This record gives sequence, C-alpha cells and structure tokens, in this order.
Amino acid sequence: MMAQSKRGFTMIELLVVIVIIGILATSLFGPVTNFLLQGKLTGMMGNGRKVVQAIIAADMSGRYEGLAWPASENADLQEDGNQEGPKMNQDFNSTASYFQEALYVSQQDVTKRNRLKVLKDIEPAMIAGEGVPAASSTTLDDRNCAWILAKNTREIPASAPVFATKNVNGQALASATGNDSTTDVETLLTTSRPFGRDGCVLIYKDGSGKKFGADEVYPKAMVESLGSGKLSDYKQGDDAFTFMQSGTGSN
Repeated sequence: MMAQSKRGFTMIELLVVIVIIGILATSLFGPVTNFLLQGKLTGMMGNGRKVVQAIIAADMSGRYEGLAWPASENADLQEDGNQEGPKMNQDFNSTASYFQEALYVSQQDVTKRNRLKVLKDIEPAMIAGEGVPAASSTTLDDRNCAWILAKNTREIPASAPVFATKNVNGQALASATGNDSTTDVETLLTTSRPFGRDGCVLIYKDGSGKKFGADEVYPKAMVESLGSGKLSDYKQGDDAFTFMQSGTGSN
C-alpha cells in the first residue's frame, strides 16, 4: 500500500492564525481587565462599608457617643467633672494612627478608655486591600492601611463621603463641588495603591458606598448630593472637615 502523504500548515496559514489570535486577545483584554477591576472594587467597597457601619454603631452607643469619629479636638473627652478644663486631644494625623488605637488599645490603658475597642468587629484585613498587606501584629501603620478617613465630620450631611481608598486625593475631593466639571481623575486620584488612577471607592457617612471606574471620577458623581457646596465648608467647632491622608499621628 502506498503511504499517505501528510500535509502540514504553511507559513502563511500559521501567520493568519497568529494574527487572528492576537486580534481576539486584544479585543478581550479591555473587558476582562475591567471585569477584574470591578470585582476588586466591589470587595473593597464591602469592607469599607463594614468599617464605617462599625464607626456609626460605636458612635450611637451609650459608651462611645460622640467619640468614635475622629476629631481635631473633642469636648466630650474632658475628664469627668472637669467641664472648664482643656479639651483632650483627639488629633490623629493619619488614618492608620486612628485604626491603630481603635483596634489595638490595651484593656489596661485607662488614658485611652474612651475609645477602648471602638471597632469591635473590624479585622486588620478590612483596613488593608488590593496591594496593601494587612497588619501581622498589633502594630498598624500606613503600610497596612488602604484607606483615608475624614475627621471633624459631625456637621456634614449623611450623604457626604467620609471614607475613601487612599488613592483618592482627600484635599482635592474636599475642595471640589458637585458641579465642578474641571476636576477629574488626574486631580482626584493619585498613583497610590490600591487602584492608582484606575478607580476608587467612597463610603458615605450613612454607611452606603459607591465604586468608581476611572471614567467616572469627577465631582458631579462623587459629591453631587452637596450641590454647589464643598466638604471643606463644613466645620466642627473651629476645625474644618478634612481627610487624614498620611503621616504618623499622635494619639
């Protein structure tokens, strides 16, 4: 019997297949990348909501009323019976320093008993996130914190953002208005982890949350409930609303 001849692919056929695969890969890359990003943003939003809801619960409880939200200073922290004395300092310079105290303050440390175990149901992993590792001991610093938290929030409306992934430029967000069409992703987001300029998460004072892709990062979407007002217009006593962006805070 005569052996059957085997015909392979020609070089042109192989090139055509490679080009088709390249076109398909390119067309699918964008949607797949966006799908993965949306999943990560959703996960961060879930953790952020739990944290803010824990602060709300602590703030509304009898033991921590008025103390759970950080402030530059707080009259409620005066020593018992010392209404004329100086206000006790509650000035955290970073979000990490607030969570360090809220999560890890010692049961025996009576000087900090007012915020003792404020966030009882919060784990360090909820403060971390995409590209930001959780604290592995009882020391939590900026390297373990994927968020920025606002202070001096008592007078702001419930629809205002108070917690954001730390790639948000807190100063730019606080000074932006809901009808500001000139402030966009380049101003409102930094290159910090998590997410860089690809997107962010905001959690509002009422405990609700919202995620934003890069094409959605502009003030009208982020602070539209404030109308033409700005977050920086709100004050708690003499102290303006602000986000604790970075640095080492004093407790």
